[in-house]
Amino acid sequence: MRAWLLSLLVCSAMILAPAFAQSQPPEELFVPILINGVVGDSFHYQTACRFIELSGTTADPAVFVDMEIFDNSGKPNRAFAVPKILHGSGSFHFSTAGHIVGNPPSPGFVDGWARLTVTGPGRVQVTAEVFQVAGPTAACPEVPGCMLPSDFYISDAVVLAEKPARSWRAAAVITAYRHTAFSVVNPSATETAHIFVELLQSDGSPLRRGSAEDLPPMQRRSAFAWEWAAPPPTAAIGIPVPVPQGFYGSARIVSDVPVVVGALQVLLPEGKLVFALVTPEP
Repeated sequence: MRAWLLSLLVCSAMILAPAFAQSQPPEELFVPILINGVVGDSFHYQTACRFIELSGTTADPAVFVDMEIFDNSGKPNRAFAVPKILHGSGSFHFSTAGHIVGNPPSPGFVDGWARLTVTGPGRVQVTAEVFQVAGPTAACPEVPGCMLPSDFYISDAVVLAEKPARSWRAAAVITAYRHTAFSVVNPSATETAHIFVELLQSDGSPLRRGSAEDLPPMQRRSAFAWEWAAPPPTAAIGIPVPVPQGFYGSARIVSDVPVVVGALQVLLPEGKLVFALVTPEP
């Protein structure tokens, strides 16, 4: 009993550790940011997901992992469907490959999210990493990001697999050189989520609370922190409220139905991506 409770706590703690799934009965985790595809001739995106079975047993199989990928509108991308059996203490690496021109078939550019369904008695560690890979597309081989030499890299950021929750917190930065961006996924197949994003100053006082954003079932929306929280333009003159500069605070993302939130720091003007931690509130 004590071991089972410990596993449950580890599965729920998602603060600085990757996601863990105790998968009996089946359990769902979500990767809220997944990008793949060519961006002009300058660079392309890839996303790598890694699964490690942690029970230490020789169970055969220990778990079954089904990974489904959706675009922002909730449409499934079957080119990346990844069902996989993990044996006891086994591992599995899945990476999109950018789908460089000249290497068909190509599903085109994918900007979306993933649902992971884990079934079985084992425990699984899940991490995802979004790569920005440089170089003309003809010169960059279509291989997983971890197989490329370092001079191909622009940036990469880890994205945690998460469970849905109604309230999330994250540090937020708004400067001329760095903006925090949030991606919100509504994994429900039937319910529309109503999202509120509030920016809090370093002393905890509110700076701005955005109006409700309707997020239909199975859809994702991504925007900078200020775009989520900014009020509409002044009705009389149509001028938007200016973006604050030098903001170092936090954000609270609240929904009336459970959602999944991912965050990235975007370095400007290049658009490099850096890890940003976002966690569900207790």
